[in-house]
Amino acid sequence: MKDILKLSPNTAGGKAPRTVIIADSRWTSAIPREACSVVPEMKLHPLAPDAMPGRDDLRDAELLVIEVDAQEHATLERLANVKRMFPDLAIIAAVMNADLQVMRTLVRHGVSDVVALPFESDALIAEIFNIGAKLAENSDTPLAPAISFVGALGRSGTTSIILHLANALVEQANRPIRCCLIDLDIQSGQLAAHSGVSNARSIQSLLEAEDRLDLDMIRNVATKSTEGVYIIAAPVEIMPIETINVDQVLRIVALARAQFDVVLVDLPPAWTSWSLSVVAESNNIVLVTEQTLAHLRQARRTLDLFGEVGVATDKIRIVVNRASKGRFRSISLQDVAETLGGEVIAAIREDGGELARAIDEGRLVTDISRRSTFARDVGDFAQKIGQTFESGDS
Repeated sequence: MKDILKLSPNTAGGKAPRTVIIADSRWTSAIPREACSVVPEMKLHPLAPDAMPGRDDLRDAELLVIEVDAQEHATLERLANVKRMFPDLAIIAAVMNADLQVMRTLVRHGVSDVVALPFESDALIAEIFNIGAKLAENSDTPLAPAISFVGALGRSGTTSIILHLANALVEQANRPIRCCLIDLDIQSGQLAAHSGVSNARSIQSLLEAEDRLDLDMIRNVATKSTEGVYIIAAPVEIMPIETINVDQVLRIVALARAQFDVVLVDLPPAWTSWSLSVVAESNNIVLVTEQTLAHLRQARRTLDLFGEVGVATDKIRIVVNRASKGRFRSISLQDVAETLGGEVIAAIREDGGELARAIDEGRLVTDISRRSTFARDVGDFAQKIGQTFESGDS
């Protein structure tokens, strides 16, 4: 595979970044149309200083210009919430009467630069292009791709596929890469057990870290499984799934993407607002099903749910686990594709006792048999996933 994990940069040198301006209407209404034409991908959102923007308002933004009053806790809290939701978003604070103390406060909140209120068109445009140039300089190191894995039903074999896929991606890459596996199945996740690593350090500490969460914590919690593969394990104790904070989960994934070359996420079987948000932010979603009516019914329901929440169909990849290509199989792979309305990217056969033994021993099936059918099929799947990222698909 050639540079399988390199995504196309979003910005190019000399171009203004996709910019969102959030400020009170008295400020946004004073921005002349000429400024909007100079920065063609600039969107204005008139909002009160303490009103929180929606996630969709900022989803495609590369730069945010946001009104901040350092004397008002509500505006600083809004700034902090935006940074938690989008930790890599460049931010310019729009401030009235910014003094040294205010500047220090804003720097602590991760602001890239400051412009004065009321807006001066020339100064605003200059700062937007200045940030755009800095983004272009760093565009060779975009966030790593994230792939979320969903089993149509419980015990779909998703965890085994993720673990072997990670090792296949590392082995097939033409350069040393590091793959991070995040077990978000917080009540019954088995990535640590399947790989034989300890879950003494788990995602629980990251979820509870709140504002203390940073790259150092990600590095400390991610436990090495095999060469190039690191696991952020599910907690030892069962956590109430409804208590998980969506912004904290998305920040964990985003920081992992900044630290590693590819991130694979094992999701729980129960859908919540935070798990759907993880899916929405992923480059690809792998839906694992089997050739049974029960699996196909649930897979179809899952795809319908994705459609309702706006997940793009071209991001979804269908994988059939425990596949059989026999002529007398009542449900064929073609039937699966037609029922789910998409291409089956991989059909993974099971090696009976070899895979079960490997799982029991916390090892890879290739440690037991280098000629494993399961491992060979996962390797073919890894090649196709690699081609997806090589072409820059998302």
